[in-house]
Amino acid sequence: MKRLIRASLAAGCGALGILRRAERRARRELTILCYHRVLPAAQKSRYFIPDLVVTPEAFRAHCAVLRDRFDVRPLSTALTAWRQSRGPPKALAAITFDDGYRDNLAYAAPILGEYGLPATFFVITGLVGAAELPWYDLLARAVLAWCARGAGADPAPQAWPELGLDGALAHESDRAQVAREAVARAKRLTPDERRRLLERVAEVVGADAGPGAAEPDADRIMTWQQLAQLAAAGHEIGSHSRTHALLPQLDDAALHEEVSGSRHDLELHLRQPACAFCYPNGDVDERVARAVAAAGYTCAVSLNPGNNGVSADRWRLRRHFIHEQRLCGLSGRTSPRLLRFQLAGLADALLARGLRARWAARNRV
Repeated sequence: MKRLIRASLAAGCGALGILRRAERRARRELTILCYHRVLPAAQKSRYFIPDLVVTPEAFRAHCAVLRDRFDVRPLSTALTAWRQSRGPPKALAAITFDDGYRDNLAYAAPILGEYGLPATFFVITGLVGAAELPWYDLLARAVLAWCARGAGADPAPQAWPELGLDGALAHESDRAQVAREAVARAKRLTPDERRRLLERVAEVVGADAGPGAAEPDADRIMTWQQLAQLAAAGHEIGSHSRTHALLPQLDDAALHEEVSGSRHDLELHLRQPACAFCYPNGDVDERVARAVAAAGYTCAVSLNPGNNGVSADRWRLRRHFIHEQRLCGLSGRTSPRLLRFQLAGLADALLARGLRARWAARNRV
């Protein structure tokens, strides 16, 4: 039913000329797309938050629309060009990827190259080239492994009391939902509590792939050599902090380490300015925004939905979270019109923004 409503609204806006008028207005705005991962369908289905993943086929369809209808540039240069222009022939857009997973290079980069589109990749610099997984992936794998074994005599619930896991959850049919809930509960812990929890998680089940893994290597962050390869191809490499810490929870010293330290990492290894920052989990307050500005970045992106108008805050730039299924028509295939409908701002205007924001808050990493 939701797909029917969305498709009908997009079709109606197209037939009545509303979509074209909205796209003309959007030429005065900066459009930023937010992706995380690009994986084949079988691997997407095994990731604990599949809504953060688009398939290569869907991404190729998105890129075709972006090439034809937008002037796509790396984020920092798109922002500069947008502030200097008034009503360009095509709206300016930036394609961004959060985290820096290796699948970005394996699947997204070749498609971007095929369409001549540059992108901005926000990287967790402390994990570049490491065998270690992002903390939320490690925790999710542990919970999925626990669910697969069943409760029994497994010590996991006793080892992880902060998460409130019990035998009933171990037998929950939607194991990925249990993993998502565990990650959401872990985010509510203090940084020290979460660090101690993750140490115990590693002791109990380790960091092996386990059920739910996309593939052994794809869930890791790119290497410096791979990031240099992207930069040489014209893509921008930005910061997503050093460890994907939730920045408002940190004291000033730790915040400086995450924000300034990650910029230092990028510039040391890539030998080029690091201009753009992405807030982990989308979490930002005034103190965090000031720290990002003081560290020398020129802009930062949030997870607030929508386009950026003339009064946009460059430290809280809005982005369109790209959810593959929401952009599929009644046939189940990617719909160019639905992507245009979202990027023109009509989905925000005509559908329940609050519902989408709550969905994003539950699934963001």
